[in-house]
Amino acid sequence: MVTFELAVGVLSATFLTGVLAWTIGLVVLQGRCSDTAAQVARQLARDDQVAAQEAFGRGPRGAELAVDEGADVVSVVVTVDARFGAMGQVEVRGSAQMPREGR
Repeated sequence: MVTFELAVGVLSATFLTGVLAWTIGLVVLQGRCSDTAAQVARQLARDDQVAAQEAFGRGPRGAELAVDEGADVVSVVVTVDARFGAMGQVEVRGSAQMPREGR
């Protein structure tokens, strides 16, 4: 016979495992956003628009790109919304800055 305490314990452990897995997924997604931002910034610093588009295409699905091209520095921010059911959405963001090359 299963006791009430055991049933609640199993449900709580299952819920906490799901939240932990989602948290780890968010950390991995943030790393992907940062890597994509760095790759895009590096290509834009080299004035290679085609390679920058290809680098962004390899990024997280549904990501948005914001680029600020200054005279000496290229700044890139990649953001994506992550959802976990009824828990709502979380905006994950990665950014990078690269100095312009050849100037």
